[in-house]
Amino acid sequence: MAKVVMCHGIGYTYQHRDGMHSEWYKALRTGMIDTGFEPVEETGVAAVYYGNCFRSAGSKSATGPDEFAGLPNYGPVDLRADLELELLRALAENTEAAQAGTKGAVQSLLRRLERSKLLGDVPAKAIIWMIKQVHRYLTEEALREAVQARWDGVVTSDTRVVVAHSLGSLVAYEALCAHPEWEVDTLITLGSPLGLGAISSRLRPPLVQGQEAQWPGVRRWINIAAVEDPVALVKELAPLFGKDIEDMPVRNGRFAMHSVLRYLTTAEAAKGIADGLGTA
Repeated sequence: MAKVVMCHGIGYTYQHRDGMHSEWYKALRTGMIDTGFEPVEETGVAAVYYGNCFRSAGSKSATGPDEFAGLPNYGPVDLRADLELELLRALAENTEAAQAGTKGAVQSLLRRLERSKLLGDVPAKAIIWMIKQVHRYLTEEALREAVQARWDGVVTSDTRVVVAHSLGSLVAYEALCAHPEWEVDTLITLGSPLGLGAISSRLRPPLVQGQEAQWPGVRRWINIAAVEDPVALVKELAPLFGKDIEDMPVRNGRFAMHSVLRYLTTAEAAKGIADGLGTA
C-alpha cells in the first residue's frame, strides 16, 4: 500500500495517470539517492490523478509533439470572471511592462507573461487555459467533487507522506481537512499558490482574515517554494496557515521555475519525504 501519495497540478488534462506516476517517481527517487537517503520503492508510491476531470466530452489525450494543439483557441476576451482577472494580475505582477501600443489591459498582462517566460515557453491561450483551470476548480461544485473523489482508496493506513504541486496543493489541503481520520504524517507542498488571497478565500474551508486557518490534520507541513516561481507568488505560508508550517526557499533556475520534477529533486523535498517515512 502507498506510503507516499503524489497529487499533480495544472497541465495534466491530456496526460495519463501512469505517465505522471512514472515521471514523478523517477524524480523523487533521484532526489532521495542524490541526498543520501534510501529511496522508497515504486510500489510504495501512488498518484492522485484528476487531470481528465477537466476534459470536455470527446476530448483525447495528447499524442503529438504539440501539447497545446488541442487547447481551445482562447484569447483575451475569454478572461472575464473577477477571479480569472485577479489571478492574471497576480501572475504578471513582477513582469516587465508591455511594449507601447498593446491594446487592452488583459492583452497587456498576457503579453508580459508571454515575454517573461515565467510560465515557460507557452502561448497566451495556454496561460488563459491554466488560469481557467484554477477558476473552474474553485467555482464549479460538480468538478470539485469529481476531483476530490479521486482520493478515494489512494490514501490508506500506510500513507505517511502527501506531496502536492501547484493546483494540487489546493486539492490536497482540502482533502486532508475533509478527512481528519487519515493518519498522514507529513504534507509537502511544492510551488503552491495557496498564499494568493484570490485562492485562499475560496478554499474549503476558506481562509478568513482575522481567523485561524484550519490545520490539515498532519504532524508536519513543509512548504517548498522556488524564489523564481511566479505561481508560488507568496513564498511563506506560515503567516497565513499557521506558524508550524516550515517554509523552505529553493532555487529551480530560470528555465524550470515551476517544474515539479525540479522540485522533487531538491534536498529539501528528499529529506522531508525521508523524515515522514522515518528513514532519514
